This record gives sequence, C-alpha cells and structure tokens, in this order.
Amino acid sequence: METVKNSIDDITYYNSIFPQKSLENIIRHKDEARPFLYEALEKAVEERDDLEEDYGLHFYALFLFGEFRDKEAFPKIMELVMQPSEVLDYLIGDLVTADLPDILYNTYNGNLELLKQAVWDEGTDDYAKSAVLEVMGQLYLDHILAEEDWKKFAREIVYDENTIGDVVYMELADVICRCHMRELLPEIRHLYQRGLIDEAAIGDYSDCVDEMFWYRESDQDICKKSVNTIQTLKHWAMFEDNKEGSAAKADLDKLLKEMKREANSAGKKIKIGRNDPCFCGSGKKYKLCCMNKPKTELDMVESEQERIKYLKKYPELTAQKQEGRIYLDDFYDAESIEIDKLLYLGLRKRPHFPGLSNWQEDDNRRKRLYLWNAFLKFREKAEREGIKTFEEYDAKYFIHYQCHEWFGVLLELLKKNKDSDKCKEVRNMQQSMLK
Repeated sequence: METVKNSIDDITYYNSIFPQKSLENIIRHKDEARPFLYEALEKAVEERDDLEEDYGLHFYALFLFGEFRDKEAFPKIMELVMQPSEVLDYLIGDLVTADLPDILYNTYNGNLELLKQAVWDEGTDDYAKSAVLEVMGQLYLDHILAEEDWKKFAREIVYDENTIGDVVYMELADVICRCHMRELLPEIRHLYQRGLIDEAAIGDYSDCVDEMFWYRESDQDICKKSVNTIQTLKHWAMFEDNKEGSAAKADLDKLLKEMKREANSAGKKIKIGRNDPCFCGSGKKYKLCCMNKPKTELDMVESEQERIKYLKKYPELTAQKQEGRIYLDDFYDAESIEIDKLLYLGLRKRPHFPGLSNWQEDDNRRKRLYLWNAFLKFREKAEREGIKTFEEYDAKYFIHYQCHEWFGVLLELLKKNKDSDKCKEVRNMQQSMLK
C-alpha cells in the first residue's frame, strides 16, 4: 500500500504522467499530508526563483489546500501570491489567471487586511491583485464583507494615482458590476475617462451599465466553486496523457462557429409569418398586432423586430421584479429610459460585412435618425422640466451616454448630411445648455 510519504515524493517534481493515484492517496490522508504541503509552500516562498525548475510540490499544495479548505494555510498562500510578477510566474505560471481566486476564497481565514495589503503592495503581480478583488467581491455577495467597507475600498482604488495597474482597474470594474453596486458607476466612468480601461478587453462604459443590471443564473458565484484538484489538473496540457486536448479544440471550434453564425445573422432581417406570435411579446398573432401598425421614419431604417434584437443586452424592464435585484426603472422614469434606448440603438456598434460598399452610409443614416429622435424627446423633456444645463440633465437622467457625447456625434452626422436647419437647432440647444 502506498504511503503518504511515497505519494508526496511522487508529486514533488513535475512529471509528464498525471499522478492521479498519488493525489487520491494524499486527499484520503489529508491530515498526514498537510505538514509536507505546508513545507512546500515555505520552500517556494523562501527560495523564490532559485527554486529547482522541476520542483512542483508547492503547485499541487495550492490546489490541495483549496480542496481541503485549509484556513491555516491562507497566510502562507498569500505570502506566495504577493511575490513580484516574474517570481510568481516562475512559481505557479498560468495558475494565477486560472484557479487562484477559487483557491484563495476556499482558504480565506477572515484576514481582510491581508487581502487589502496584497492589492496595495506595489510588488504584487497585477493578475494576483485581480484574483484578490474577485475574492473580495465574493465575500461581499456572501454578506461577509460589509457593503460600505467594500465600496470605500473600491473608491480608494479608483482614485489612487500610483500603485494600481490597468489590469486591476478592469477587474475592479467587472467585479463592481457583478456585485450590482450601481452607486459605483461614477467610479467606473471615472476610470474610462482617465483611459485606464481597455475597451477592447471589456467593452465601453455602456457595456458596464448593461452588466450592472444583468443577472446570471450563477450570479452569486464569482469565485465560490469548490476546488477539485484531480478534475482540474488532469486536463492541463503539462501532462502527456491529457486526452482533453482534442475535445477542447473541438469545443473552441464549435464556439467560433457559433460566434460567426451570430455575427452573420446580425445583419439579416428575420422573416416572420402572418400567423406567427408577434415579436413584440404581446402574445397576439403578428397579423393582429404589429404587422399593420403605421410605419415611422425609424421603421424605414430598422424594423421594430430588429430594434428588439439590438436591445437584447439593454437592462431588463419587467413588471415582475425579483426581490434583491436592481432594475433600471427603479432609478429612472419611462421617458428618460425611452430617450436612452434611442441613444443606445444609435450609438452601439453594429457588425458590418466586408464588401458592402454602402454600409457606412447606411450606418450613419441609422445613427442620425435615432439621435435626432432622441434630441427631440430630450428637448421636450428639458423644456418641460426647466432643465437648463447638460450637467443638470445628466445628474438626473444619465444612463449610458452623457449629453455632450451624443450631441457631438449628432452634430457631426447632421453636418455630413448637410441638414443645416437641424444642425442649427442642435447647436443652439447645445450652446444654451453649456452656458
């Protein structure tokens, strides 16, 4: 029968054959194995990048302590995690961007200050800081970290000028949205205005607004899942007996095909039969509902059916609200939401297809019409409510786009189309609101 010491010896150095039996034995005898695993963490922290290149016991120890939910190991794990980037990469490689948040969450011992210290420490790797922020977000969702404490810490990070990297800012914005902290949207906006968030990575500010109001089925699980050492590691490419490579490639190919199909369908108009259920959701047949509605100028550019499709990610508005969730109409009236939807339809990027020579012209026409209709409703609302400045309107009704942003786009589009009369109306309104 294999002893725990034999199993520990088997996983002390990396081997191309996955050590499943040894890991199973260690897991069965975890109390006996703990001292060896703890020593491995100490060795890695002490020797850092002088550690033998093929030494791997500390790597397995992280997963095993996560699976054991070992709170006593947390301080030593954090000591390892807070190593500089080049050292951390040498010690644990891809683990920092894969399973580290779950390991930290499952070993967390209640020392919140240690998590904060990791974020503020200039030497800590940015991806390790991001993992810590995920853990803090999860602790908030679990009602372990107080809301005001979390908000205070998040604001301190946003307005810090020195020690935080761009990767951390992007992670913070994502975690804030997944925690549905609407009060921190101004902080996210501030990060975008400072150019600290890469839009190519997580989208623009409007994407964050959508994320803020979007609830997943697994919404309470940022990094809460249990750690399963064997099931996780046996799929890693470092082991030659990994049979998942081809399956993973097949899954990736399938995903790429689905993305391509989605992109291709985005520009196509969907046909609907007379007797099909109406796309507006009324429950009536199409012929008895929207089919014979009078066509507006906007309908000439885009059908109501297409508008619904492009509003798919827009924050949900529902009469049947779930307790504990936030909804857009909890904070804004129907009129301001209607204006914002027009802006959203006009300014959100749409897929286009190479080879279509007139796509830019059509896109500009669509934007111009949506923004012009938004302008008319905006002007009516501002005049009725006595709103004198953009700042005043934004303070009450800004959702996805601030006034100066979309006014500028609308003016440029009207100039290109030589709509001098409309251009004059918009410019006069802009000048009066900026005084």
